[in-house]
Amino acid sequence: MNQAKINPSVLRWARVRMKLSEAEVARKIGLKEGIERLRKWETGEEFPTFHQAQELARVLHVPFGYLFLSEPPQTTLPIADFRMLPKAQKGEFSPDLEEVLNDARRKSDWLRERRMEAGQSPLPFIGRFSIHTHPKTISDDIRAVLHLPVPTARNAKTWEEHLRILVQHAEQAGIIVLQSGCVGSNTHRKLSVEEFRGFALADPYAPLVFLNARDSIKGRIFTLAHELAHLWTGTSGVSNPLAISPERYEGFFGPNDLERLCNQVAAELLVPEQLLVSRWRNPWTEESVQELAKEFRVSTLVILIRGYETGLIPAREFRAAYEEAVRHMQERIREESSNAGGGDFYRTFYTRNGRILLDEVTQAIREGSLLYREAASLLNINLKTLANVLRG
Repeated sequence: MNQAKINPSVLRWARVRMKLSEAEVARKIGLKEGIERLRKWETGEEFPTFHQAQELARVLHVPFGYLFLSEPPQTTLPIADFRMLPKAQKGEFSPDLEEVLNDARRKSDWLRERRMEAGQSPLPFIGRFSIHTHPKTISDDIRAVLHLPVPTARNAKTWEEHLRILVQHAEQAGIIVLQSGCVGSNTHRKLSVEEFRGFALADPYAPLVFLNARDSIKGRIFTLAHELAHLWTGTSGVSNPLAISPERYEGFFGPNDLERLCNQVAAELLVPEQLLVSRWRNPWTEESVQELAKEFRVSTLVILIRGYETGLIPAREFRAAYEEAVRHMQERIREESSNAGGGDFYRTFYTRNGRILLDEVTQAIREGSLLYREAASLLNINLKTLANVLRG
């Protein structure tokens, strides 16, 4: 039986990177001898067969050739990392985030080439402003370009409808909006809200916003507004807005200048200061904050932060209310994530790939400029599912 002379240190690196125990890997590849055999592979005492090595690569989500490298590869995110998290500061990220990001870039690249070949001009609002522009200037321009009302939730009866309106207006402006809670179509590989909430690709021909669908609807509303600010400043990057610890509420608008700006733009877009002040009741209460959150169709956390930053809530009162709001927000995310089932495949399929991309892929197939197999690969589905989508 031919042995695969893999590098033991690379095998261990790949397993730790996936946060899998020795027992979990042994079970996933059907190793009858269990963790003892796997440990020998990781120490170099023994080597797997080529079939076993291929199974290891599949389970650990690395290219087969990686296992034969002389040392573990130094992987980096292809775009800026704006997440305000300890792991992000160390340059750490999961294979799930890496694969989702690469898949989104592949989709954006395809649409960019298609639009350029069709002679379309770059979208003028991508990179229109700089980090030194006033947040309200950017917010007002986003509102004008996307034809959004004041407030953005004026015509929304629910938070879900608010998100749909924002997505629809962004897509009408030419922005790809993807929402997914898993890697590709693999519902067993769920994304982590703690790791990231979204990212933006500020391509002038095919800008893209990705929203982590494991997040709450309220969270996605703010993340979408935040990522739009990234597009308007021409900055691609991975973000985790609102993911800060209670003792760092001052840090909502820091320490990163760009993230501070994008948060300010998102806050002004969703909850305009002038309108908030006119609606504010003194003395403010938890109930009045909840009423405003319902009116603007955002989270109570956003209302609290807006109240604090505009001087409507004193710092001491804000601290206690903020900590409580963060706790409730984290509980809701856990509950929604644990209760979320697979859902209707075709409904989630459309949100995972976005209306713009699906329309362009369908048109390209009809033109004969895109093969069925290429389309299926781009959309992360098989040929049978693609046929059903095209018929539907």
